[in-house]
Amino acid sequence: MKRGVSGVIGIFLFIIVAITFGWAQEDKTRRAVLEEITVTDIPYSNPVTPTDTRYGTQYNIVTEEQIKQQNSYDFQSTLRDVPGVMYQSKNLIGSQTNHSLYIRGRGSSHPSSDFTILFDGVPRYGALFGQVLGDGIAVSTIGSIEVFKSPQPSQFGSGYALINIAPKYQKTEGKEVVMKASGGSSGTLDENLSVGTKKGPFDIYASQSFTRTDGDRHNSGENQQSYYTNIGFQTSKEWNLRFLVNYVKGKTEAPMPDRTANYAVNGINWPAAEWFKTETTLSTLTLNHEYEMASGYIKGYWNNTNYELLQELINGAQYAGGTGGLWSKQEITMNGVRAREKLHFWQGGEIIAGADLDFTVLKNIQRTYSGVGVAGINDGKPRRVWDFPDTRLFSPYAAISHVFGRNDGFHITPSAGARYYSHNEFENKSSTQGGLVIGYKNTDLNLNYARGINYPSPVVLMNMVRTNAPADNPRSIKPEVVDHYELGLTHKWPAIASLSATVFHDKGKDRFLAYMGGATPLRFNDPIGSYEIRGLEITGTTTPMKNLEFFAAATWLSVKAKGVDNIESNHMPYTPGFQFQTGAKWNFMEKYQLYADMQHLRNLYQGQANGVVRGGTFNMPRLTSKDKLDDITLVNARINYCFDYAPFKLKDSEVFLAINNIFDQDYEYAKGYPMPGTTFFGGFTVKFN
Repeated sequence: MKRGVSGVIGIFLFIIVAITFGWAQEDKTRRAVLEEITVTDIPYSNPVTPTDTRYGTQYNIVTEEQIKQQNSYDFQSTLRDVPGVMYQSKNLIGSQTNHSLYIRGRGSSHPSSDFTILFDGVPRYGALFGQVLGDGIAVSTIGSIEVFKSPQPSQFGSGYALINIAPKYQKTEGKEVVMKASGGSSGTLDENLSVGTKKGPFDIYASQSFTRTDGDRHNSGENQQSYYTNIGFQTSKEWNLRFLVNYVKGKTEAPMPDRTANYAVNGINWPAAEWFKTETTLSTLTLNHEYEMASGYIKGYWNNTNYELLQELINGAQYAGGTGGLWSKQEITMNGVRAREKLHFWQGGEIIAGADLDFTVLKNIQRTYSGVGVAGINDGKPRRVWDFPDTRLFSPYAAISHVFGRNDGFHITPSAGARYYSHNEFENKSSTQGGLVIGYKNTDLNLNYARGINYPSPVVLMNMVRTNAPADNPRSIKPEVVDHYELGLTHKWPAIASLSATVFHDKGKDRFLAYMGGATPLRFNDPIGSYEIRGLEITGTTTPMKNLEFFAAATWLSVKAKGVDNIESNHMPYTPGFQFQTGAKWNFMEKYQLYADMQHLRNLYQGQANGVVRGGTFNMPRLTSKDKLDDITLVNARINYCFDYAPFKLKDSEVFLAINNIFDQDYEYAKGYPMPGTTFFGGFTVKFN
């Protein structure tokens, strides 16, 4: 099987290279390079082609069209074709907390996510652990997704990577009504109704969606409902006001592990079936302006989330008295103000200045399912309420860049930026960024250095509100630091092909991990005092003919980690040694479109179950062959028929059929949690103009 997969990958890469260079020809027309970050006018129709910024960094874009082609029902699956990105799941649809999403080996395998998720430019994640709350993000509200795989201190703030979700709004003059419905395997149903209108200075877009599934096995169901409105008003030629509100309610079940293949550490199993409930409301109010020499915004936001976890079953039976079984609820309020200004005082130059101010108010309620206290968890009490210290993070930033030369000839763009972090509970930090872009016509060389700062999530402050503290002084825990170095080379043959290669090196220190006892940490420590991740990423696209497009991406990661006990490891959780994505889009017979993609993961290790560690030490997870997952290869396809019908004012409508895991591969992202085999889906979209 491995030889077959390697052969397929090798053949496809050969075809990509051959077609690319066979069809390549020079084009005097030059796309404007070093463009500012944007979510409109996407130049490419695939998720692997990197887009350059004038700060020596790159990012990938997932468009609304790509999300449709992938037949994504949850947020995490929208990213499956982005190079260097992987997600862990136990369900057909839906996501749980903690180990869920990873970018170039960095993710939420410890009590602070390594990257930040923004929706409309503001935080959209769980506050307690900084975890991805995928069930709080409805696919129906996503206009596009930008994935930055390196620190962005002069753009977005803390973290080692960033996902920025641009929300939908009505862009075109006129009105439209869109109705979508689909269904398929395991009782899966999905529906979405949206209406939008734009007339003169006013626009409004509103949508409702509902998604549910029974799951492929017991206790693996999911349901999510979303209500969304985005309103804009152009107050003058230069100024506009935009208001957004989104309410999402979801529930995802985590099934019992497969007892025949269960993962055990020292005879201890992960015993419980769980469910996760998310109820969240996000609202933003943004005042935008755009002049010839200055543009920017000021944005206020309010984000309230109630997040519940229940360990419902143990060894297949519901809790009925006795000890064990935990219920936990997080009550989270995140709010703040963000301001940003971009200035063009001279030709070719740009100055960016801004500031982010974020507040977090967090309460955690916990009790045993049976109503009986658990010693060492709830101090023997059946119920405990923890009011965490309120946190505040203020981070002003600035950056400067200048383009020397011509876009259609030789050009060079140096840049520099810095950000200062002022935190009310942890030590203040600063980070810098430097970039250089050197290019000639359609070839660009990008160099970038950036320091990423990752503040501990509020869970580390739990010992301030509980008696059996996991750490003596939580404020002594340092923010994690990563120094990121990156070199990227890209060449584009306009409308024909692109080829990109990126090498990167991350050096991290002061990393920590929480060892969990149910929904609370038993202990904090510094299991990985330092680590390095080296990587190479190669992407290619080609359009050999007007209606046919191929894309492919390969990512290699190498890890070296050292714990505070000086024991070294070549593995970190969910950091695959090799990752490959490829796909094709073909428009044929005027009305038909075929989209197919493949994902391959190799040399992948899971995190240890429930934070249990071997040998009685809390210093470092010693990932061994027992933690290694089998290689994963998934092939998916979607075919659709597009149609218009003038008498009913139907335009850009379609019917489709999708198949996931076509070859019915057995695979899992966590030991004892097999993922679904071949699944089938079908549905339609009708659009009234």
